[in-house]
Amino acid sequence: MKHLSNNRKAVSPVIASVLMILITMIGMTLLFAFVTSYSDSYKAGVGSSVMESITVEDIWLSPHLPSYDNTVQISLYNTGKIDSVISSIYVNGSAMVNVGSANTNLGLPIPVGKSLNVTAQWPQVQNWVTQNTYTFKINTKRGSTFEVNYVAP
Repeated sequence: MKHLSNNRKAVSPVIASVLMILITMIGMTLLFAFVTSYSDSYKAGVGSSVMESITVEDIWLSPHLPSYDNTVQISLYNTGKIDSVISSIYVNGSAMVNVGSANTNLGLPIPVGKSLNVTAQWPQVQNWVTQNTYTFKINTKRGSTFEVNYVAP
């Protein structure tokens, strides 16, 4: 026991206190910088994508739409807390286009608590195949993606 008390290689209590205060101040500075940058980006609209929520109510393929072979009608409902804008829709990774145009940028607004019926064409297919599973991805202007799998009737 006498050997331990004579050991002079330990850090003095004053230096240990200074080091602890320094480490605490560095940690609080990093935390403050993170919170500040996060709140600035949230105010700029980056964090608003978490408040978006779109539900796919129903999907109708061309057998139910008499004049189109590769047309789909999608019923969407905005269940989020902010208005959304549908920027694009993909089926199995390929972009759908507006009916009657080659534009893949839809730009369709959906207010909170409202429904929207989107009619689009999928140029990569001539007819929908019965019992095939199709993956629909709906993208919004803020960058949110909503995905649903649909089995053709």
